[in-house]
Amino acid sequence: VLSVRSFSPAEGLFTDLESRIKGKRIVVLKWDAVPVLDAGGLDAFQRFVKRLPEGCELRISNLEFQPLRTMARAGIKPIPGRLTFFPNRTEALADLLS
Repeated sequence: VLSVRSFSPAEGLFTDLESRIKGKRIVVLKWDAVPVLDAGGLDAFQRFVKRLPEGCELRISNLEFQPLRTMARAGIKPIPGRLTFFPNRTEALADLLS
């Protein structure tokens, strides 16, 4: 589980994440420390999702209101087996811990 701190240098953050998720089947990003998602961060996020390795699922948890609203306005929706959203980390990990 990676805790995302800020999307100020969004491109650099996602580039770093790309190098850390190789070979992972599930990646959980906890967004509780991301109060604002701007256009640059949104663009970087969308490109990151498109570049996820085949067979890797990104799970977003603890999304704050403003980033959630920004994603909703941009039409970002769950993609089965690729991108899912959870209210908290416990639920994001539930199927792995049972």
